[in-house]
Amino acid sequence: MSFPTALPFRVLHVCTGNICRSPMAERIMVAELSARFGPAAAQIDVSGAGTYGGHAGAPMNPPAARALGELGLDAGDFRATWLRESHVRQAHLVLTATADHRAQVLALDQRALRRTFALKELARLAAHAHPEDLPAGGPAERLAALVLLAVGLRALYPAQPRTLDDIGDPFGGPPEEFRQTAGEIRTAVRGILRPI
Repeated sequence: MSFPTALPFRVLHVCTGNICRSPMAERIMVAELSARFGPAAAQIDVSGAGTYGGHAGAPMNPPAARALGELGLDAGDFRATWLRESHVRQAHLVLTATADHRAQVLALDQRALRRTFALKELARLAAHAHPEDLPAGGPAERLAALVLLAVGLRALYPAQPRTLDDIGDPFGGPPEEFRQTAGEIRTAVRGILRPI
């Protein structure tokens, strides 16, 4: 993998139905990028998709939307997308809710191995990175560099067990589960952006 030659740098969040975890991750990442980088956040395009196509075109799950609202984020104007090979191929970074989703992404395109991480996995690896480890430049270039750095760190700090970095599915659960999931996602996103 090399640095993207053209902007924007494309980040794809993946979960099962693209109605709970990945849309929350998408909206949280957009908000965190905007808060941190202002107009330069436009260098990074954030989207999402689900490995299960049964919810394609559906709005965000209402409890997930409410959990975002409690964080001051807008959940409107959202429609779920079914993950296809073209989404994976076009993404510079794929962030999944679980290790199983990561395997499903790689089943669509094995070439995505070095740019596909569980969201919490990349956050865990980013904790070993320092701002000075990344090149000078805008957020897109620095995020691309973090991805390259994380590939090497993954060999040094593998997940034990495999499901260590999974974000549980709150679908059908009480509001507290959605709040907890949103909090986990926000913590992970902030961890990824910390060294950038």
